[in-house]
Amino acid sequence: MTTTTTTMALVERITACLEAGDYEALAALYRPDALLDANVPEWRYQLQGPDAILQLFREEEMTLAGWRLTSSRATTMADGVVVEAEVHFDHEGEERLWRNVHIVHTDGESITDHVIYCTGIWDAATITRQRAEAPMVRPR
Repeated sequence: MTTTTTTMALVERITACLEAGDYEALAALYRPDALLDANVPEWRYQLQGPDAILQLFREEEMTLAGWRLTSSRATTMADGVVVEAEVHFDHEGEERLWRNVHIVHTDGESITDHVIYCTGIWDAATITRQRAEAPMVRPR
C-alpha cells in the first residue's frame, strides 16, 4: 500500500489531535467500527466505536489539570502513523507523567485501529528517582 495525499492529510490530523490532546476531534476521525486496543501496565482491554473510545479519553485524560505534551515524535506508516509521546500533568499538588506510543491504522479516510502502549502514571517520586538514577542520554 502506498501513502496517498489523502492518507498523509489524515495522518497529519491524527498527529495534531494526539499532540494537542484534542480527543473530541480525534473521535470524529474513527470509523464506526474502529477498535482501540489499550495496553497498560499489567492489563489490556479493547473498546469499539468512537463513542466508547471518546468516553475513555474523557474519563482518563481530558479532565487532567495542567495536561501538557512535553515531547512527541511521529513516524508515518503506509496506512497510518506511530506517535510517541510524553505527557505531564498535575495531580494532588505534584507533577505526574506517562509515556505512550499510539499506533494508528487507517483505511486512508478514517481510523480503523488505534493501539496504545502506556507506561502507566509516574508520581513525583518516580520522576525524581528516574532522573537521578537513570539520566537520559537523549531525552525525548
